[in-house]
Parts: sequence; structure tokens; C-alpha cells
Amino acid sequence: MGIPHRFPHQHRPGRRAWGAGRVVHRRTWLLPHRPEAAGRARRHTRNFLVRRRIDQPTIEKVLLLVSELVTNAVEHARPPIMLHLQVGPRQVRVEVTDGGPARREAAWTASCGPDEHGRGLYIVDQVATAHGDSRAHRRTLHWADLTTAA
Repeated sequence: MGIPHRFPHQHRPGRRAWGAGRVVHRRTWLLPHRPEAAGRARRHTRNFLVRRRIDQPTIEKVLLLVSELVTNAVEHARPPIMLHLQVGPRQVRVEVTDGGPARREAAWTASCGPDEHGRGLYIVDQVATAHGDSRAHRRTLHWADLTTAA
């Protein structure tokens, strides 16, 4: 589909880069640019992680990250939206790529008051071990890492 998966590597100073670990399992899904995308992404994610025998508390945190990042893409970005999951020995990475910033907010966001939205990245910051974003080739990548139980 021509969506670049390799962005300039995202790394926060003082935090171990994802590349330092070994990716054991990887999966990508194309999601609809509609409100139901977050629910579909959660189902895909749960099935993928259960098959990889990831512990339930970690699955719940990853589902929260997936939900927030996909919802942000639906509300604030252009299609296409893709969900990428990577599972390593002690880490799960969630990546959501989209078509870059939307020209205008989605209908739901535009109809909300200021107290009804705007908490997504705060939640990601509280749950993720590390997170960030980057832009390349008219695409945006939002990522979040989560350390798993040993």
C-alpha cells in the first residue's frame, strides 16, 4: 500500500531504543477511518496478544494504548490508518500510522466541549514506558512502548 513503516527511529534520551531488543512477533492491520476502528483494533490486538501468551494486566494496558492512539488518528488525521504491533521478549510496541493531520476535526471532536476530549495523550503518557511520534512522506507515526512482565 506504499505506507512507509520505517520512520526516523524514535528514541527519548535516557530510554532504551526499541531496536535494542529483538522483535519476536509482528503484525499489521489496515483500519477503517471510522469511529468503529478503535473497537476493531482492540479485538485484533487482544487476539494477537493472547496467542502470544502475554499476561492479562499487560494486555489491558496495551488495549488502552491502542484505543487512544487509534481514536486520535480517526479524530485528528487523514486515512489510511494502520495498526502495527511488535512483541519482543520484554516489550510490546504499538504503532499507529495515519495520513497526516486532517484539514478539520472529525464531526465528533467538533461537537464536543473542551472537557470531553483531550485526555488521550495524557493517558498514553501515564501507561506507556515511552512514547512519541514522527512524520515522514506525508504520514504520521505515533508509537508507544510497554514493558512486559519477565
